[in-house]
Amino acid sequence: MIVQRGFRLNHFLALCLGAVLLLGVSTAQAQTLKLSTVVPEGSDWMVKMREGAKQIKERTEGRVEIKLYGGGVQGRNARQVQRKMRTGQLHGGAFTAGELAVFQKDAMLYSLALMFNNVDEVNAVRAEMDAELQRRLDEAGYVSFGLAGGGFAYLMSNQPLTSIADFAGSKTWTPEGDEISFAAFKALGIAPVMMPITDVLTGLQTDLLDSVAVPPVGAIVFQWHTRLKYVTDLPVAYVYAALIIDKKAFSRLSEADQGVVREVFGAVYEQFDAGGVAENTDALEALVGSGLQMVQPDAGQVAEWRTTVEASHAAQASAGAFDQALFDQMQEIIARHRAGAAE
Repeated sequence: MIVQRGFRLNHFLALCLGAVLLLGVSTAQAQTLKLSTVVPEGSDWMVKMREGAKQIKERTEGRVEIKLYGGGVQGRNARQVQRKMRTGQLHGGAFTAGELAVFQKDAMLYSLALMFNNVDEVNAVRAEMDAELQRRLDEAGYVSFGLAGGGFAYLMSNQPLTSIADFAGSKTWTPEGDEISFAAFKALGIAPVMMPITDVLTGLQTDLLDSVAVPPVGAIVFQWHTRLKYVTDLPVAYVYAALIIDKKAFSRLSEADQGVVREVFGAVYEQFDAGGVAENTDALEALVGSGLQMVQPDAGQVAEWRTTVEASHAAQASAGAFDQALFDQMQEIIARHRAGAAE
């Protein structure tokens, strides 16, 4: 009788232990990836990313949950987010090119000031170099899901900026940590003011800033256009963004679940990339329609601006701010494309 009771008790304990172990396996399989961005809640980016997060949760049967923190609440700049990624508080985020340089210095090459004349030149470069930039992000320890181009940034200001003389003393926003743009602006005689993107509207309201270089879509999303009067009709820099996730956190997902995340977020970023330029063009037209005045730069000076900025970029490349060989490759592709266009 005692033996029988002991058997039943041990059998019951074994069942309990098995249930606990199964629960432990289920819990271990469930992973939450916490991603940060400065993009405001309610924006098109947040809406589409939340739709993607919902798909991922459904397709992985709850094993993968994506938590998105918008508006910079979990980090006002890339370095703050990076620190939280190192401690496991966050696992990744969405960043523009200048911010991506915090994670891999060459990731900001396409956004160098005054490198491109038009989107065709950008497309020629991206066709040959996108894969390499993504490979370098992977090598640095980050999973990415494609680059999302957003068209060009333009100088927007409270006074017309059409010549070098106009630039003198203008206080132009530069993203925190973007030393390349900082150096380029200084070379042009602009007084760059570094601050987090979340502080720019306040900077414009308090006259700490009087101009920004921003894509029209960004000017509308962050409401900066409400504090600006002029747009200089010259593409200043190509703007793009990428979502990156720490590889160690990503590797905790099963291979099948990794595939789902790659497929869903890859499709979302492909959608962003496909529509980014058109949306930015529409936004520029909307800004002009709402009252911002388009001003033409002095045609004779634009070439001088490019020469000045190119010299700044060359100095930065020599100093190791980004890979010289990759920079040279980009310039060669642009020159080849321009030669073909001329023919």
